[in-house]
Amino acid sequence: MTRASLLRLAGYLGIALAVFGSPAAAQDRIVVRTEPGTPVVSQELLLAVGPADEPELQAGIASLTARAVTSPLRATLDSLGAHLEVQVQHDALAFTLTAAPEVWEDASRALLTALFRDPADTAAVARERARIRGELEAAEANPAAVAAAQTDSVLYGAGHPWARPAAGLSATVATLTPADVDVFLRKNFTPDRVTIAVVGPVDPVEAKGFLIGRLNAAALEAPAPPETHPGDGPVRREFGSITAWVTASYRFGRDADVEALRLLALVVADRFEFGPTSRALYDARGEVVRRPGGGEVRFTLVVPPGEVDAWAERLRAAVAAVADAPLPASAFADRVRRFRGERLLALDSPEARARALARELLLSGSRTGEPVPTDRPTAERLQAAAKSLQGPVMVYLGPSVNAGT
Repeated sequence: MTRASLLRLAGYLGIALAVFGSPAAAQDRIVVRTEPGTPVVSQELLLAVGPADEPELQAGIASLTARAVTSPLRATLDSLGAHLEVQVQHDALAFTLTAAPEVWEDASRALLTALFRDPADTAAVARERARIRGELEAAEANPAAVAAAQTDSVLYGAGHPWARPAAGLSATVATLTPADVDVFLRKNFTPDRVTIAVVGPVDPVEAKGFLIGRLNAAALEAPAPPETHPGDGPVRREFGSITAWVTASYRFGRDADVEALRLLALVVADRFEFGPTSRALYDARGEVVRRPGGGEVRFTLVVPPGEVDAWAERLRAAVAAVADAPLPASAFADRVRRFRGERLLALDSPEARARALARELLLSGSRTGEPVPTDRPTAERLQAAAKSLQGPVMVYLGPSVNAGT
């Protein structure tokens, strides 16, 4: 590190000490991955705010607040050639900022000011409220989104904040006012709820120093998951779609082997690829959803109406088969090669790597700077991971889903 860099860092730390007392806690909420050959800097900022912070009659106010306070920022970011993407999750709001290395600090400073200092603009609230309401109305008529929402409702239980869509409901968003947003902003958008990952050609000490001076020194604790009360299944819901949807959610705890569970999602979904024995199957997918305190492995099948029970039984059997016996060596080697390739491909952009690092930091406190674990899952780990799952919670949605009852 150069003398200039050391002096700059000392200045940053001096600001943090003067304002907050100690920068150590803020530093624990920042991870920097230096990539000299990357042409841009990507910053993922997670703000631990979501449905758990919302009054039930204001469902969606976290999403509206996030979009309303960042909407006026677009012109500034455009002038810098920077790009901002806002996503809402059940446990956090995600702000993905991408900028050229020479303007990254300016863009980041503008984002942090918008989140933690500027009031909400009345016109921006009205504009974003209309947009979000339209998006939610479309989602509420989409069978894929309805199936996912119904599964969340059963998985977490009635009244649980994560049982409703993370972005809220069109009916509640329509009632939100600029005054509501202002109150929510002041109460919940605070620097001590922030986790940040930075990926790109930056000096890690300088990048951390820049951010430390702008974050509260209080240590961030991963959001405590509200108590869940899963419902009994399977749950059947009639829906006016052409196809039917089968979802199965298998829960796992805080200490689960997440990488092995990701491999399990691929292995099971592979068994339902279209082919001679699956001509009536329209789509199959498996994913791992991590949340504070654990998460779920969720499988989704899109099948002909009237066949949900048969396909649901095949899905349960496929997961049980992995738990009962390890895969043959040749089959496992093929699957794990494909798995590692797909994992790396999914992280081929600095934005994706920053997202992965920030989520890992929020959920586990890990600051390794490695978005993918270096150790490969073994057949034994895969089997053990399948055995460790709880559930499943089953949801059937579509026309004629009650035909088999």
